[in-house]
Amino acid sequence: MRKIRALAVVGALVGGLVVTASAGPAHADTLRNVYYSSYDCYRYGDYGVQNNLWSWYHCDYQYNLWFLYSVP
Repeated sequence: MRKIRALAVVGALVGGLVVTASAGPAHADTLRNVYYSSYDCYRYGDYGVQNNLWSWYHCDYQYNLWFLYSVP
């Protein structure tokens, strides 16, 4: 019974390592800048898309500031 339990534990650990090693990095949003106005945030976001600095962006309003996030 101990050998079966030991094999099951080793199999679970190896299976977990395979799943972890095969997972690729996620495309996380990157904070680009912080602005006082929405106009500046969207203007620079559009500039980045037009000049191929990033593929898309979004502006979030928090703490009375505008945060520009993009995906490189």
